[in-house]
Amino acid sequence: MTRSKIFNLQGIKMPELTHERMQELKQTPKGKLITGTGIDAFPDLLKLMETSLHDQLAKYDHMKRTGQDSAKRKLLLMEMLEDHLYWEFAYHMMFIKWREQKVSKAS
Repeated sequence: MTRSKIFNLQGIKMPELTHERMQELKQTPKGKLITGTGIDAFPDLLKLMETSLHDQLAKYDHMKRTGQDSAKRKLLLMEMLEDHLYWEFAYHMMFIKWREQKVSKAS
């Protein structure tokens, strides 16, 4: 799924998944969970992460439409941005593990 289908909030700059940021994410509990995930479990993990992002986005939209507290909306937005970065990180890790699996089978 492309970035625009998951997360397209006008005026919000998405954080980039740089090499340095990936190294930081690997050190977090969530990052360790992702890096420790087996290749066969990634589709389910990514679907779960994607569903969570959709739920958060729906909640954010509802909060915005009903004019709820902007501080709570900002906190939710920050959480969504972080979760989206982990989602991209998980896709990257799945590709790395897939590539490693293909290389080891070819050897």
